[in-house]
Amino acid sequence: MEDTRSRIVVVNFAPRARGLVRALVDFFPGDGIDLVCTGDAPVEASRAALRGVEGVEGVFFPGSVSQGVDTFTALLEADVDPANAAAIIVLPKLESVEVDAHSRLTCVALQRAIGDAPMPTVVVAIEDPEASFEFSGLGVTTIFYPGFLRAALFAHACVELPVFHFILALLRGRFRLQTLPISEDMRARSFGDACMTLERDHEGRPISLVGVFAEDPEGGAPTMAINPGRRYALRDAQSFLAISERRR
Repeated sequence: MEDTRSRIVVVNFAPRARGLVRALVDFFPGDGIDLVCTGDAPVEASRAALRGVEGVEGVFFPGSVSQGVDTFTALLEADVDPANAAAIIVLPKLESVEVDAHSRLTCVALQRAIGDAPMPTVVVAIEDPEASFEFSGLGVTTIFYPGFLRAALFAHACVELPVFHFILALLRGRFRLQTLPISEDMRARSFGDACMTLERDHEGRPISLVGVFAEDPEGGAPTMAINPGRRYALRDAQSFLAISERRR
C-alpha cells in the first residue's frame, strides 16, 4: 500500500507548539504526518507532547543552532534529513537573546544540510517584521510574524461588511468570551464533535466554540489553544473557550 503520510520538519519545537502539530494533522491529506522535530526544550516533555496528538508519528532530536552552525548542520544531516521533507517550519526560539538572528542562522544550517537538493517549502515565524530582509537568499518560502493574522483580519474587514460588523461588535462588547465545562460524556469525543453538538450555553444563549484550555505538559499555567483542530481529543482539555452574545 502506498504511504500517504507527509513528512514535516519542525525546528525549535517545544511542548507549547503542540497546537501547531494538531493543525498540521488537519491540513495535510492522507493518513497523518511523519513529524521530525528538533529543539532545546526538555526531551521527555517534547516527546510526550508529540505522543499526545492523534495521527502523528513524531520523533524529537535535542539540538539547535545555539550549538553552532556547523554542529547543528551535522545533526540535521545525520538525524533530520531536511532535503526529503515536504515542508520545514522554523519556529522562533523565544528564549534566545536575538530571536530572529537565531532563526536566520537556523536557515543557514538548513541550507547547508540540504546542499544541492531542491529546497522544500520553508516557513519561518519571526518576531520583528523588519527582520524579514535578513532571510533573503536562504530559500525561505514564507515568513510570518505575530501581527500577520491580525493585520490580515482587519484588512479583510475593510472589504467584507459582515467581518467588519463582527469585529466592531467585539470591540463594543456585544460579544463576550467565556469558558465552559466539558462534560464527562464529551471527554471521549473530539473538538470537531463538540463544535457540531454544542449550540447553547447553560443560559440558553447561542455559542460558537473557538478553542480550549489545556494543561501545560511542563507544569505551568493552563494554556489556551484557539482552534486546536477537529481531531483534538477532549480528554486532554480542561474547558472550552466560546464566544457568545451578551444579554442587553
